Amino acid sequence: MSIPVDTLDLEFMGSPEVIASYLVRATLEALAAGDGHVIVDCGPGSTLPKLISGLEALGVEPTEVKHLLLTHIHLDHAGAAGALARLYGWKVYVHRHGAAHMERPERLIESATRIYGALMDVLWGAFEPVPSDKLIVLDGGETLAIAGRMFRPLYTPGHAIHHLAYALDECLFTGDVGGVRIPGASIVNAPTPPPDIDLPAWRESLRVLRAQNAARLFVAHFGEYDDVQHHLDSLERSIDQLEAVSLEVLRAGGGRAELTAAIKAINDEIAQEAGGLVAKRYELSTPFEMAASGLERYWKRRRPEALE
Repeated sequence: MSIPVDTLDLEFMGSPEVIASYLVRATLEALAAGDGHVIVDCGPGSTLPKLISGLEALGVEPTEVKHLLLTHIHLDHAGAAGALARLYGWKVYVHRHGAAHMERPERLIESATRIYGALMDVLWGAFEPVPSDKLIVLDGGETLAIAGRMFRPLYTPGHAIHHLAYALDECLFTGDVGGVRIPGASIVNAPTPPPDIDLPAWRESLRVLRAQNAARLFVAHFGEYDDVQHHLDSLERSIDQLEAVSLEVLRAGGGRAELTAAIKAINDEIAQEAGGLVAKRYELSTPFEMAASGLERYWKRRRPEALE
């Protein structure tokens, strides 16, 4: 029997199909035993009202959710977690490398504020700490028997050192390591923000994703896809393309501006295939300058010998 999964569109910055949360309903037996539903990624604090209204539109009260599985701690995926734990008692599951930032987010907020400045609140809203008694720390490789179902967290770095994907029967929730793909386009982009892009690790994580033999992918940016092989092949091509283009630009003496322009040119291919509106949603999901910053940091911090 197919697992029932509902997509919650958080309408980030007023745009549909940019950030998704996913609701996995508990079995009737689990509900009768006092357990509750599961959310995979909650989005930022700025979209918390949309998450709550989306649940209620599906006939689910926030108090009926008991578990929040975070793929990683970036603000667009995890920013509302602390508020949800405080308001509704949700348990928050996160990789070990990101747990301290969820419990004590001051350094994460400070770092993000340096990047976004006055736009910080508009984009992301409040980022509250997760109470320690609500925080469940994962390594990947466990089995989570929750909501009457068996989730398998998979350690999948590359986009972030604290990244997990979650396998559930034929379903695979990929966070950002599964790339960005907006409905209406067949192209999958690899989002490459700082600080810890690692392309070899990402390729290894792709191997882990492929090994699940999933029939359905649930992508944070954005939506459900059943053409799994095409999707992962397109993502691998994006990683290869971004690696080659960024290395070429930096070896030629280019900097952040030139790399940003090169990444924008890649996005222009999406506009040609699917139209400007879809291309704009790709940009909202992974802004060009942020993508350039992550790749520049990767080469200069992890692979400086390649630039010589």
